[in-house]
Amino acid sequence: MLAKPARVSYASPVRVTDDALLLRRFRFGESSLVVHAATRSHGRVHLLAKGVYRPSTRFYGALDLFDTLRLEWQTGPGRELGNLTAATILVRRHRLAADLDRYRAALTILELLEVGLQEEQPAGELFQLACGALDRLLTWPLPDRPLVEFELAFLQNLGLAPALSECASCGGPAPATGFPDREPEESRRVLFSAQCGGRLCADCAQEARALGRRVGSLPEKVLQAAARLAEPHRPHALPLDAATLVLVRDVAARFLEYQLQARPKSYRAFLSGPHRNRIP
Repeated sequence: MLAKPARVSYASPVRVTDDALLLRRFRFGESSLVVHAATRSHGRVHLLAKGVYRPSTRFYGALDLFDTLRLEWQTGPGRELGNLTAATILVRRHRLAADLDRYRAALTILELLEVGLQEEQPAGELFQLACGALDRLLTWPLPDRPLVEFELAFLQNLGLAPALSECASCGGPAPATGFPDREPEESRRVLFSAQCGGRLCADCAQEARALGRRVGSLPEKVLQAAARLAEPHRPHALPLDAATLVLVRDVAARFLEYQLQARPKSYRAFLSGPHRNRIP
């Protein structure tokens, strides 16, 4: 008599609820959508929203970029895609898509958020930083301001923040060097190296060059502005003009590019231009 095959038991699906920002959306089949989402407590997740394009869909208008959502999904062992079952809008930010500069800044924030998150790893602080930056993009007169603040906070959150006030190598003072023949705004510059972690004193810069590391210089006022923006409890009312913001963003974006060892898609147009802090 043949023995009966052993019964195979499958783990029942787990139902999960979490706050989220959508990072990407891909059409799947005729009526469904695959979404990549950044969540507060579960890191980056990939979900399948069935029937999104049907007239009677329960997801109507609830899966837009930039909105803070509360998502419910089912997942289980071995599943590459969770099954999205519900989506509720917590914070609506549809006006970001009406302004090209704000739209681009918001996409950059989402792209960095995707880079900084891991699957199934809580990242509540980084998630909250992104939500706060998107909120400020709605109201701040200059979109570069919330974006630069997020870039610097993003680096700090990952433990990659550049040294902006002291020498990155020895931790001591790194005074500026005077250029009397330059314009006042270019007359004081500091030594800086992304490979070495940021600002450098003269001795450490000489050692870095001897090791074949690239060392340049930046206007002191730009690093001072970046240091103020990077303060954890900085006042958001700190005044900065548009020109200085662009210079600070140039430093932050190029430092990010080096640390990530890749040029994010949203940075290509900005970084393809000239180095704005370089001495002509």
